[in-house]
Amino acid sequence: MSRLQIIETGNRFGSISGINNYKARQQMATFYGFNPDKVYVPNQVADGSYQLVTSDMIKAKKDGWYLDITADILLVTEKTPNVVVGYPVADCAVVIMADLQNGVSATAHCSARLVDQKLPQFTLAALKDACGSKDENIFVYISACAGPSWSYDRYPTWIKDLSLWEESGALLKNGDHYCINLRKAIMAQLANYRFRQFIMNPADTITNDHYYSHHAAYLGNPKKIGHHFAGVFYKQKSVN
Repeated sequence: MSRLQIIETGNRFGSISGINNYKARQQMATFYGFNPDKVYVPNQVADGSYQLVTSDMIKAKKDGWYLDITADILLVTEKTPNVVVGYPVADCAVVIMADLQNGVSATAHCSARLVDQKLPQFTLAALKDACGSKDENIFVYISACAGPSWSYDRYPTWIKDLSLWEESGALLKNGDHYCINLRKAIMAQLANYRFRQFIMNPADTITNDHYYSHHAAYLGNPKKIGHHFAGVFYKQKSVN
């Protein structure tokens, strides 16, 4: 566990999205201790697929940010230290599952739509498929995300698994709006697994001044425009 490093930048380095993000990446890399060229973000396809970041992939492109990876879930192992996998986000949760016995971590960007499509469960399935992970060896981390004031002015058309949202209380009608509690939905989807440890960042990206938020920006707060980064890497072993 000591070599596993969770990253949540908030807005301390500026926005991590867009073509001019390298300065923010450099600051993030200096703060956490890794190479800013070794940050990997996939193009998600909403099918539950996963990809392990391999040594060949790392060698394929100098700046890993621009490596074309098609997958919903990225896996990284302690065999490729200081290689970061994660996502720029601004209200959606990033779910990280780390197999503490095998030294493998799976990371997924879980929007409400992708939670509805079972992406947190697919993230667990990726670990089990890749290295035979057992629930009792898995550490789960949920990043900062939008709180219960996240709302839609109509019933969300992306909801297919009605029981997940309504039975858990993750979808509530408030006047003419439908409020989404993303954390509650993720917790409900993972409730039947006996993980070794479960940690959640309680920060609400909509109201917390240290995070960007699409929803808050949409409601008129220009300071909330941007993306923070959430992800994970394994630290290089120290040489004695």
